[in-house]
This record gives sequence, structure tokens and C-alpha cells, in this order.
Amino acid sequence: MAFSYLSIRGSTRSERQEAIARAKEAIQASGGWILDFRLFSNVSISVSFEVPLNGVERLFSLLVAADIHLDRESEELLAGYRRGREQLSDRRLSTEVPGALQLTFIHNEPDLRLEVPAIPG
Repeated sequence: MAFSYLSIRGSTRSERQEAIARAKEAIQASGGWILDFRLFSNVSISVSFEVPLNGVERLFSLLVAADIHLDRESEELLAGYRRGREQLSDRRLSTEVPGALQLTFIHNEPDLRLEVPAIPG
């Protein structure tokens, strides 16, 4: 089974800054690193990352432990990884796979206003 991209979607009722910190820690503790991120007001964040294939299951378990509820497709992705893991060599398991985490914050707060700098010209 080939894993070329991890698309993980989840939601949380945890405080936004705390949830972001926990997601960052989960990625790093899984042997991965963050490549980029986009914050969409206080509604959601999209985080691009890379993680070794042998860290995928740890990443999922750390996200769940961080009170991030994964959607059905993300759970199916993990199940597919578990089924195909035995077919992967140790060398393949140490290679990195890119991915994205789309995290939605569930709360009753007003929208966060982000200042957009003026562009000269």
C-alpha cells in the first residue's frame, strides 16, 4: 500500500491556542515537522507537515489524546495505514510523507479580526 499524502481533518472544543500548541507537539513528537500553516480567523487552521511513515500511528493517537476529534475519512486513512503497514519495508517506513491537518475550532466567540497590512503601490 502506498501512502503519498496524509489528509487529516478534525475539530475541537478546546481553547484555540492550546489546541494549536497540542497539534504542533503531536506532529513533532511523531518525528515530523511543520512546513507551513494558515490561520482562518478563529474558525480553523490548516497545517502542512511531513512525518515519517513510522510516526503516522503515533501522530493520530497524539491528536486524539489532545482532544481533537477526527472525521470519518481521517479514521479510515488510519485504518488503511494499519492494514498496509505490514507490507512496507523498514526503509520505506522511515521515509517522510507530506500531509495537512485541517483543524476546526468549535466555540461561541466572535470572529477574530486579523489586520491586513497595506500594500504599497
